Amino acid sequence: MTQLIAADMDGTLLDSQKRLSPDLFPLIRTLRARGIRFAAASGRQYHNLYATFSEIADQMLFIAENGAAVYDGTECLFADKLPASYFVGPIQTIRSLPGVNVVLCTHDGAFIECDDDPVFVRNAHMYYEKLDVVPDLIAHLEHQPAFKLAVFEQGKAETGCWPVLRQYEDKFAVVLSGADWVDLMNPETNKGSGLHRMADYLGIPIADTMAFGDYLNDLELLREAGFACAMENGHPDLKRMADCTVPSNDENGVVRAIRAHFNL
Repeated sequence: MTQLIAADMDGTLLDSQKRLSPDLFPLIRTLRARGIRFAAASGRQYHNLYATFSEIADQMLFIAENGAAVYDGTECLFADKLPASYFVGPIQTIRSLPGVNVVLCTHDGAFIECDDDPVFVRNAHMYYEKLDVVPDLIAHLEHQPAFKLAVFEQGKAETGCWPVLRQYEDKFAVVLSGADWVDLMNPETNKGSGLHRMADYLGIPIADTMAFGDYLNDLELLREAGFACAMENGHPDLKRMADCTVPSNDENGVVRAIRAHFNL
């Protein structure tokens, strides 16, 4: 019996205009009344997710930063961190790549050292509610432990910076998170490990979980879930491994699939 549902945000819960379905919040309340918990599972910052779901955030679970931060409402259940020295090489490489920018992710906020690229800044603010500019990210690591680098290259991440950054796979999982983003993070941390932490916290078997996703940073989430749903608009690799394919994010796919699954 499904007791926990986890759904990705961009390309899954959010439509192509970055809007949540007006049916979602009432559905989450209905599920909670039946004892079923709902989690947003995203590469987005926790503060961003909490603000997005502010109306019902205290009733929700959050797998933020692709699994590096796990919350029940405002209660932090898990917060990852990595040695500062791990980040130096990738940041130096990113600085040398034309058209590529980076966000340094910590549990106190996110940081950038370039604010003269309006497309990057706009996209960074879309995913990071708490975002500040510092002169030097490497120097900033002396004051604040970090857990992730989010690397932005508009429309070219899969063929541009991703292959270059895979040289750091000895220390990081180098994950393609979308058409524009690559994440470098703890190889033992992902949305799937976040789902396991939530299931353990709730005291339920992982088989009693259901998950929705659309992109390659959702692979572990869907692989670990008891029932895995890929979006019709999803990456082909994800659709091949999922238990089913549901209507696209522009067709209210998650809400429709949950209603059908629970006969709501």
